[in-house]
Amino acid sequence: MPEAAGGPVEAHYDYIAIDPAGRRVRGQVRARSDAGAFERLKRDGLSPVRITPAKRGAGLAASSSVKGLGQRESAELLSDLSALLRAGSDMRTALSIVGAKADRPALREVCKALSAEISGGGALDRAFARNLSAKQGFIAALIAAGEASGDLAGGLQRAADILESRLKIREQLWSVLSYPLFVLASTIAALAVILLLVVPSLAPLAEAEGANPGLPMKILLGVSGFLRGNLAVLVAGMLTVAGGLFVAARGGLLGPFIDGLALDGPIRRTARGVVFGGFAIALGNVLAAGAPMGEALRLATRSVRSERARKRLEPVAHAVRQGEALSSALGRVAGFPGTVVRLAAIGEQSGALGAMLARAGTMEEAAAIRRIEAASRLLGPALIVSLGAIIGLLMAGLLSGVSGLGDAALQ
Repeated sequence: MPEAAGGPVEAHYDYIAIDPAGRRVRGQVRARSDAGAFERLKRDGLSPVRITPAKRGAGLAASSSVKGLGQRESAELLSDLSALLRAGSDMRTALSIVGAKADRPALREVCKALSAEISGGGALDRAFARNLSAKQGFIAALIAAGEASGDLAGGLQRAADILESRLKIREQLWSVLSYPLFVLASTIAALAVILLLVVPSLAPLAEAEGANPGLPMKILLGVSGFLRGNLAVLVAGMLTVAGGLFVAARGGLLGPFIDGLALDGPIRRTARGVVFGGFAIALGNVLAAGAPMGEALRLATRSVRSERARKRLEPVAHAVRQGEALSSALGRVAGFPGTVVRLAAIGEQSGALGAMLARAGTMEEAAAIRRIEAASRLLGPALIVSLGAIIGLLMAGLLSGVSGLGDAALQ
């Protein structure tokens, strides 16, 4: 047993016990001795069957070995826990119920790890921070604020709402952009079929003695011949470019370019609405749950995925610590939406800063989605018209060429 100057220190113990429902459970608990571990488990309503000292480093491995959940699974977990807590369950029982009905092994493992840490006396917010994705750090702040305010179920539900809002935006973006992408892929496929299959079948007629194909036919034959003669080189080049982009993306070299293009490029208004709107929603919800301003800013900034946007937001926390108003500090962030700044100022004056920030962020996200939908409604028909024009020109060239070749053959 490890000892310190003041007596034995806490260590990790693996246990097997029977819960109040009669189920056999496994976990890990921290205590000063095996007798202390036994007493702690009894206080938690468990009937210990076996208690053994954990292997060195097992306390850290318990949480580091668990794979992080995706946003959808995390949102479902938090929402289910909130509902069970409102129904009167304690957190350990709620985790046991959610883990028992989980379909995915990763979710069951997360529930077990959370239950083990909580049963071992670990802080609830730290347990969630260690076992959920690092990109979901705001969840721990909402849980801590919910515990402090006596509304843990409300803090869990606010975190679930933020995750569900992000999922909804992602699904809307995919729904809006899928049709234009399909039309673009169809256009490329149609051009490839015409240039690689249809035009070459007419090449023998054009090359026959006495044939005089027109200019459109000559252009089509030239382009087709170039593509067929260099097809291997072109495919290799595209694969090389794709591989280079993949390596750059995995190495973090592509991220700054994409961030800059999104936040300061042609689509900057829409990108800023999504990025900074999501930041405002996270910050507003964390503040509404009762978290201190400094912690709320830190976690809300960490939840922003754009590295360039995070760097722009980092000075805000320092300015607020120096006594500056949040709305004034946000107003100096390059590209930050003015609507959020104005509503933040109103929230500061009215004492409802969290609610106003969340409302402003929702408005900015909704406006960005409307702009994307409007662009999609224009882009789809534009691509269809362009496809029709291109195919029409190609067919006109083919028909005129075939007509000319037919006349030459008859003569």
